[in-house]
Amino acid sequence: MRVFIIDIQVIEDRKYGGVTFKITGQLQSGLRFVINDLFYDLRKYVNHHVEMLLCVLRSPYAEYEKGMDNSPFIPEEHYSMELIDELGGQNGLNSESKNDIILNGEFIDSYVVPEKWIPLMEPRWFGRILKEPSAIKTEEGIFLFYPFHMKRKTESIENFPKNVTIVTGCIDLAAWHPLQ
Repeated sequence: MRVFIIDIQVIEDRKYGGVTFKITGQLQSGLRFVINDLFYDLRKYVNHHVEMLLCVLRSPYAEYEKGMDNSPFIPEEHYSMELIDELGGQNGLNSESKNDIILNGEFIDSYVVPEKWIPLMEPRWFGRILKEPSAIKTEEGIFLFYPFHMKRKTESIENFPKNVTIVTGCIDLAAWHPLQ
């Protein structure tokens, strides 16, 4: 999907070393969100459009907190706002500082990642875990789901709703390329 890069913050990991890049991106619809960039450094593309392949984690707690029906998915057993704030507080975050976005669209049970993205993925484990992942097709584009975070309650895909609404816990950059 085409993303305009508004800003990039560099977050240093003092405990383990290394950096994470927090990209503030905007879609053509005007939707702004934060993308975790663990493996690339796109700072020279600020104020430019790039093509991105994005992966999302659902936030069952945020869905529950917003009163959303997440019944098609198996929720985590325990949601504790106190625990989330305690763990996040260690990194200067709290539940109110999250940048959750709501995605609404068509559920795709087994999306085939286009071949053009496979060689661009770093590290290579992205390609292995994204072997025909589930995805959500929105008006903005396709967001891939991390497979370990997308458990369905139903055994049969025929019983699963065609359209779903989720709240994102985080959005990660799996691959990208510049637009010419």
